[in-house]
Amino acid sequence: MSTLHNPRSTLHALEPMGRGTPEVESLTSYFCRLAYSHGITAQKLADWVLAHFEQSVCEKYGWHQRSFSSMSPESEQWAAWLAALTGVGSLDQHTLAPWRTVLGVPGLAPKSDRWCPCCLAEDRESGGEPYLRLAWDIAPVTVCVRHKVQLATTCPHCHRANVRNRSAVVVPGYCTSCGGFLGDAETEPATPEALWTARQVGLMLQAPPKVASEGLVPLLETVIKRMADGRASAFASRYGFSKSGISHWLNKGGIPTLKAWLTIGLHGGIGLDKLFAGDVDDWELPLTPIQMSIELPESPRAGIKSRELDWDSIRAKLQAMLKEPVAVSVHEASERVGVDRKNLYLRANIETRALADRYLRHRASIGEQRQARLQAQIGDVLDERLAAGYEGMSARDIWNRLDTEAQSVPGIFRHISQVIGSRRT
Repeated sequence: MSTLHNPRSTLHALEPMGRGTPEVESLTSYFCRLAYSHGITAQKLADWVLAHFEQSVCEKYGWHQRSFSSMSPESEQWAAWLAALTGVGSLDQHTLAPWRTVLGVPGLAPKSDRWCPCCLAEDRESGGEPYLRLAWDIAPVTVCVRHKVQLATTCPHCHRANVRNRSAVVVPGYCTSCGGFLGDAETEPATPEALWTARQVGLMLQAPPKVASEGLVPLLETVIKRMADGRASAFASRYGFSKSGISHWLNKGGIPTLKAWLTIGLHGGIGLDKLFAGDVDDWELPLTPIQMSIELPESPRAGIKSRELDWDSIRAKLQAMLKEPVAVSVHEASERVGVDRKNLYLRANIETRALADRYLRHRASIGEQRQARLQAQIGDVLDERLAAGYEGMSARDIWNRLDTEAQSVPGIFRHISQVIGSRRT
């Protein structure tokens, strides 16, 4: 455990990990390590800090239900409290609070906890403490630039998600559900696109932005001027933004999202670190448009050879089906000859239409036979009841006395009503 020399601090003056690098530690991780260094749970440390600063919260306050590393004022407040108690300054740099003036909130928080198994394993193997990187708490970052692998989301031992730090007792790098080491997870290789995104975010996290809130609009105006000759509508249509969104940025205090900044950086050939530092004086657009390499999948028709159909033979088969004792549907005929129905109608229209007409007449005849059988069965049920001395019976009673085939005839209650009406007349 590495601590700074600060004998008068209330809590241990732990040294934050990775400050000034793309692998800067998140405040969530720092808080968990601080609790572990004092031998108490993270929840007890949170309760003690709140009581120390006389903050009243509900009894069910769960520290892990808050994001200490986000851009919220709460994250900034916790950074200030921990800095005061440990004597370690600038802990807000381990949150996204410094980027509040240049980054929009939508699309920033991931849906579940992520981590790089290789980073955690490397931390432990080097004799240090495994810690959680701030970049892992940013949604567009899905891979690790250092190890070129995708971030993991489930424990390799219990296969549960959200087990990185969502508990009262947390040891960074270990599952909060089963206690297994999260660095044991298997990894998948990262794509070039995801690596570029993660690399840009890492450059951004190395240092707080130098562009103040009042400097955001001039920066955006410079971007539009360089990338679209100052025409906001052309800038929007060229790079996939909405015109109303651009207007909101320039005139109503709107803030671009991280995804929007990444789009600007990709097509403008400039890093997020330079954009947020306002270092755009010597910025020149690339001569050729940026086009990432995309691996196209193999065509599903690869290896398929065209076949030649003998339509004279197919028409002869269809004519033979017209002479069979049982009518054949067009669907069955298409399966027999191995040709889809559309092509049958196109290339053997006369035979196919004859098959369809014959099959429809066959179906109509079957329907008439079923209806005649149904009406006869209804009459038999009525005669049986009348012979037993009953004056009549309801349609529901008649339906209950019919067999399953008769009950399946469409419009059965209409047929029952017709038979009952004919008996009355």
